[in-house]
Amino acid sequence: MTTMRFILKIVAGLALCLVTGSLNGVTSAQEKSPLVAVPSSGCSRENALELIQQQIDATKTFDDAVQRITVLIRAADLLWAFRQPKARAALTEAFDLAVQHFKEKGDELTHEGKLLITTPDQRFTVIGAIAKHDTAWAKKLTDQVLKDQQRQAEEKPLDIMRNESTAERLLTVAISLLSSDEAAALSFARNSLRYPATFVLSMFLYQLAARDKRAADQTYQEALAAYANAPMERLLYLSSYPFGNDREAGEMPGYTVYQVPSGFAPNPNLQRMFVQTVLRRAQESIKEPSDPAPGDRLSESGQMLLALTRLEKQIQQSLPDLGPAVEATKGNLFVRLTQDSQRHVDQTVNSDNAPKRTFDEQVEAALKNPNVDVRDQQLSSTIIGASASVSLDVVLSTVDKISDSTLRQPLLNWLYFDRAQRAIEELKLDEARKLAARVDELDQRAYLYSRIAEESLKQSTGQTQARDALEEVVAAAAKAPNTPVTARALLGVAYLYTKIDMNRAVAVMADAVKCINRIEHPDFSSQFVMRRIEGKTFGTYAVIQTPGFSPDYAFREIGKIDFDGMLSLASNFSDKSLRAISTLVLVEVCLQHKPKSEKQTTPTKP
Repeated sequence: MTTMRFILKIVAGLALCLVTGSLNGVTSAQEKSPLVAVPSSGCSRENALELIQQQIDATKTFDDAVQRITVLIRAADLLWAFRQPKARAALTEAFDLAVQHFKEKGDELTHEGKLLITTPDQRFTVIGAIAKHDTAWAKKLTDQVLKDQQRQAEEKPLDIMRNESTAERLLTVAISLLSSDEAAALSFARNSLRYPATFVLSMFLYQLAARDKRAADQTYQEALAAYANAPMERLLYLSSYPFGNDREAGEMPGYTVYQVPSGFAPNPNLQRMFVQTVLRRAQESIKEPSDPAPGDRLSESGQMLLALTRLEKQIQQSLPDLGPAVEATKGNLFVRLTQDSQRHVDQTVNSDNAPKRTFDEQVEAALKNPNVDVRDQQLSSTIIGASASVSLDVVLSTVDKISDSTLRQPLLNWLYFDRAQRAIEELKLDEARKLAARVDELDQRAYLYSRIAEESLKQSTGQTQARDALEEVVAAAAKAPNTPVTARALLGVAYLYTKIDMNRAVAVMADAVKCINRIEHPDFSSQFVMRRIEGKTFGTYAVIQTPGFSPDYAFREIGKIDFDGMLSLASNFSDKSLRAISTLVLVEVCLQHKPKSEKQTTPTKP
């Protein structure tokens, strides 16, 4: 049995396998909260700028470099329009700290169950923040980082994972710049082409195409030229974009399902360029066969055969003149593969084209498998993928057939969560609440209740239902231990309450601060909740985007009404970085107020 290594890369907000839901933009026709805006002389631009400087000064007392960098970036972003020299000084300090942090820590990996999660390289985090204001400065720092890495590569053996991470980080900066500076985004994307291709390249191309298809097509041509002779597992990352597919045609080191822009038109010229590149590589491989791939991975020839087979129908439709060459090349590749590789390709293609079996047929096939671990994996996959047409009772009875008892409760949580999600989408909110109540994980349950409350508020008589859902989370949190999960649940409730009852929002926010202060090392830097099921030989993961489950959102909304009260509450945080970030969130609103001297006056008529 092969050893399985799971690596999930959360790339600066680009999460994989997303189950998404937004807590933003809730509108309500409900009665207004009795809490009204309280004028505050403290919420002036001058005082706000002074508070920002105080937070910058306070970072010198932080023990954690990442927290210090985070606050410096946030403060500099607010200062840029008003005191640019101070903002530049803060970003310079942040970058110096990031360089030192990387020297000490390198590319850190953290465990999330069986997953290895790569943590952000703070150098690129700072560069991304600088690029929003000064792209020339950001490019200069990027060149500095890349030169340092090149020098290290010459001194140490080649590190493919580090090079992959560099490409992903450059593309992540590029994606963040697309909405504000396309030219700068393209510059960062071109820099990434010096490193191995990853799925983030296609993510960038599709997002660029949604804005500027011509630029995306041109960038694809540059990428194809850069990777034309790269290993097939890298070249095939370019197999999806020209055909408008949401997955690659090969067997990739890592993958995601792409969001193809609405109305995306595949480009036959790019298709031809890609197919001709693979055909050329195939002819070279036939003349000079490559060594077999290690373990159970496909060889170069096997990857080519798989890609051409998967793309064959699309090639026949848009490039019929290449059909005979593709067919002949497939035959030549197949006969040169080992029997194991031939079987591997055949099984993969047959699996792609196999008729979809019913739920009962999948369960029956799994139960016939004599290998207990594989049987549990097949049953778990069947349960997770069950359609809404399969009754809940039938799926629950299948969970009982799982041999590994530690798998059953996570599967039940996953099942109830998915069914609650579907009920919310169908506006069956009573049913959704019953299903959400059966989810053991508090943060996941809080997320579902938040979505139920959000949908309730869109209905003319939904405020009572929304309150009930939110209060169930508060009651559960009161019985739970003080953990980041409990705190996130309360923060999410406080944020939702800003839509219907600001007084209650303030009260829940105060409870959240008390909970956070009892946690030894609170961390709310991530904007997602991880769902996972892990067996002995497999793992299934999903990420829920939860933007409201952090102090920022509730502090910002309540601070618009009660600045002084929220500023006082922010000062109650024991954690210095949370205190600073919450204060910066509050003063951001104050910076939008013009000083009296800047206010326009109506000119007096002569």
